[in-house]
Amino acid sequence: MRDVFISTQNYQRFEDVFNDLAANRYGVDMAAVIGRAGRGKTTAGERLATQFPDAIYVRPLDFGSPVAVLREVAFVLGGVRPRNTTACYDVLKAELTPNHSAIIVDEADRLGLKHLNVLRDISDHFTIPVILVGEEPLAGKLRQERRLHSRLRDTVAFGPITPSDVLYFYRKSLSQAITPDQSRKLARHAEGDFRLVIKDALRAERILAASGLREINDQVVEEVCK
Repeated sequence: MRDVFISTQNYQRFEDVFNDLAANRYGVDMAAVIGRAGRGKTTAGERLATQFPDAIYVRPLDFGSPVAVLREVAFVLGGVRPRNTTACYDVLKAELTPNHSAIIVDEADRLGLKHLNVLRDISDHFTIPVILVGEEPLAGKLRQERRLHSRLRDTVAFGPITPSDVLYFYRKSLSQAITPDQSRKLARHAEGDFRLVIKDALRAERILAASGLREINDQVVEEVCK
């Protein structure tokens, strides 16, 4: 199976919000991308940062002190993790330019309100969009403070992977032209989780290799979905 990127409907909505924030600064320059685990949020954020080198992708590893988030942004920008807030802001002042399109913060649902307000301060102070990516608890945290929620220009809900996404994935990764009915069955079996779509595709590939079949048929799909 080939390692491919699929521009899902979720990704396209994420990219639309990213482009709008990057192109237009109105003072409401934050957004949230929210969905269950396995929907492809992290892959989408990483892809945008690859496609747009002026984007900053941050995935905090330390969720203790709010300065830890600042340190990660400073590290992506300047290659250093200063110990205190002032030194972190010095790096941001030196490295951030008007050409930077947005800061994408992954796993933001694991951040506390103090962390989220640090990111709000960065957005305000440096006039740069901040996109918060996380699972469903992120929405509740943002609603707790009006100064956070009111700055959200848009919220992207990452829904379940669609049958058309599955059909396209099998075509690109396995060179298999599955039918719409088969793609619907595989999408239901994966319960909207893109990781499970990948696991099912790997299983289908193994079944083809073991059976000598060259194309996925209904029997292969039945076996995958057991």
